[in-house]
Amino acid sequence: MEFFPYSLPLRVPYRWAKGEQLERRGLLARVDLDGAVGWGEMAPPPHEDVDGSARVAEAAAVVDGLDPQAGDFLEQVDAREPYMRIRCAIATAWLSARAAREGKSLSSSLALDGEAAAEVVPVNGLVTDGDADAAADTARRLAAEGHRTLKIKCSAARAEDLVRVAAIRDAAPDAILRLDANEAWHPDWAAAHLKDFAEFSIDYVEQPIPAGNTAALAAVRKASPIGIAADEAALDETAIRELLTAQAVDALILKPQRLGGPDKTLAIIRLAAAQGVRCTITNSLETAVGVTTALHIASLHGQPIPDCGFGTSRFFAEDVAPPPAIVDGVMTVPTVPGLGVEPKNFG
Repeated sequence: MEFFPYSLPLRVPYRWAKGEQLERRGLLARVDLDGAVGWGEMAPPPHEDVDGSARVAEAAAVVDGLDPQAGDFLEQVDAREPYMRIRCAIATAWLSARAAREGKSLSSSLALDGEAAAEVVPVNGLVTDGDADAAADTARRLAAEGHRTLKIKCSAARAEDLVRVAAIRDAAPDAILRLDANEAWHPDWAAAHLKDFAEFSIDYVEQPIPAGNTAALAAVRKASPIGIAADEAALDETAIRELLTAQAVDALILKPQRLGGPDKTLAIIRLAAAQGVRCTITNSLETAVGVTTALHIASLHGQPIPDCGFGTSRFFAEDVAPPPAIVDGVMTVPTVPGLGVEPKNFG
């Protein structure tokens, strides 16, 4: 197994509650199983600095001495308790190589008996513009491109965000609107702020308050006229079980990077489905490798698939490979053996 750092410029700034990014750094993993090649990605939270050489060394140490040909390879990896985003890269590369060796797509290889991968996955449009007029223009364009759902990045600037969301609703009156606060709201006023947004027919708000206090999130949900989704709080299976038991959420935002890869993400989708909680699959501003990985996972969600957060490739001035195209608001799931994407200039 090999690891390669990447550093890619962004075409436009990526703005969210935790800052503004102008480039993206991460790591690709590559494994070859008898000529069947698989790829995976480690993408840290966008605001974190990445030392490529250090991350390569960390990833290499996780698999040092392990045999990717072993059927229990991932169990051996897990015994070393890796950083989950590095595990995501390793697991995706290994699972996609195994799928390629089987002559199956990644999603087909991961499907349980009775499951079938969807042919297409709906994708939400992402609005990050800080200016209300610019946000409205973006919303109008995304709706015209076929996106039925728009996700709007918000902050602690309450009045400004109300103006932005009002402008977006006027620009896209038929769109499903979701808000993403990225933990920026205070528990003391989050419920009141949610009531202010109710007139705009919001589907749900992602992580309105800081993660780590399930009881507080459950209280916000109880007082809110708008659905609540956990993002940063959906840290792992243990945290998600706690959220479900406390009835703190209407939806879960699942990032394969944070959860450790396709296998772990699918286990949580199945757990949530058993309790009637929907899951929206998103990425962490990832390259074509990460986006395609998440696309395969989302295809196994079960119908209807909530519109997924895969529309971030437009931010990249350069990518490691052509990302899956969004046509009329959907992405087509690759059916070729393996992941279905081959990075350029790596390996």
